[in-house]
Amino acid sequence: MNIDSLDPNVFAPVSREAWLKLVDRALKGADYQEALVSRTDDGIAIEPLYARRSDAAPFTRRQTDRPWVVSQRMDDPDIERAFLQLGEDLANGSNGVSLISKSSPSAFGIGLNNETGVLAARLAAAVSGNSISLRLDGLSPAFAAALAAALEKNQHRPTVHFGLDVFASSTTREMTGSFKRLHDAGFAGTVFNADGRAVHNAGGTEAQELAVMAAALVAHLKLLDDAGVAPEVALNIASLCLSADRNQFVTMAKARAARMIFARIAEVCGISDPPVAHLYMETSYRMLTRLDPETNILRNTIAVFSAGTGGADEISVLPHSLTHGIPDPLARRLARNMQTVLIAESHLDHVVDPAAGAGGIEALTEALAEKAWEIFAGIERDGGLAKFIASGRLAAMVQEARANRVAKPIVGTTLFAMKAERPVPVLGELSPVAGGMGLMPVRLDEGAGA
Repeated sequence: MNIDSLDPNVFAPVSREAWLKLVDRALKGADYQEALVSRTDDGIAIEPLYARRSDAAPFTRRQTDRPWVVSQRMDDPDIERAFLQLGEDLANGSNGVSLISKSSPSAFGIGLNNETGVLAARLAAAVSGNSISLRLDGLSPAFAAALAAALEKNQHRPTVHFGLDVFASSTTREMTGSFKRLHDAGFAGTVFNADGRAVHNAGGTEAQELAVMAAALVAHLKLLDDAGVAPEVALNIASLCLSADRNQFVTMAKARAARMIFARIAEVCGISDPPVAHLYMETSYRMLTRLDPETNILRNTIAVFSAGTGGADEISVLPHSLTHGIPDPLARRLARNMQTVLIAESHLDHVVDPAAGAGGIEALTEALAEKAWEIFAGIERDGGLAKFIASGRLAAMVQEARANRVAKPIVGTTLFAMKAERPVPVLGELSPVAGGMGLMPVRLDEGAGA
């Protein structure tokens, strides 16, 4: 065959008009919008084809010289067993620990019962010599202070995300004092959370979750500003918290939109060179099911992939058997190894923002950020997030979104469901699930429709 005789225009760029003609022929009269354009729960249209974007700057993690933190939950109510699990996790790939209080909205029926200084000292001793990330979720300011004091004795001081939340505080004065003391302690990490996960897990949309995250961030900025903490300092000690679910492109876009919103808030505060946001993502509770729970492993894998490629700094995986009880060692191992395999074997961290320039992801990122900003602005006009929660408007908004979600077939739950369920090994029963922000989490098999 004479290669020189081949038509050089065979692989020439094809115009959108030419592509649409071929699509029209293939559709055979079917409506283009109905057949090929889908919509997110926020009504954002997702086209089947987008042009490459050359004007988009990539988003970056706070730490670009290392993979995201593989964070494993420390949440077993049996404290002795919890410390054994901690040692197992740190010895086998985890470099982050999320301490979950039983009162946290992220406890989902389990969580630590003990918040004493003795526990803080024991934890500091257990992580001594490890350069890890510690995250507190729902624990009291008093425990955070005790842990900070205990960790100061360690030779290698870990990164600590103290997880304070003004919406879970008994008094604003107590919280303000804790902010300043923990910031002055000089730990690398963050002091407070701007958390939207409760909205997601109660059935809200992606834009609603981002909007509440933004409103929580601004509420903390206002509180700290009144206490004399400059906005650029406050932004640097903020941790953005979101859920990651099985919708790959939407989760990637949501993570990127969070950074866009963070930068916009910094701009409004008059900060010309804002810090890089710290983004923590936890796999979705609402996408889990009790029926054929091994399918939750697949959902978690997609969620971690999406969060990692979306630029999360730290990711925590809810074990697949959490819907049945306290996860056993195998379930915890799968949750941990899911992340380490994606990092060590798939090398997902080797490219900064792999979605940068992809027309579909860029368009979805911008549309989500715009929709979230619109909802956030409405919350601020109504007096801020605290009043929005107290009035019941947040709960009503999320309930409406959940009710309007179109039911879709769910593999392993409504599609190809097992005729007989296998027994699921767990270490104990769950306690009643707590809510946050006046919202109660729901799961797929309860009608969440993630």
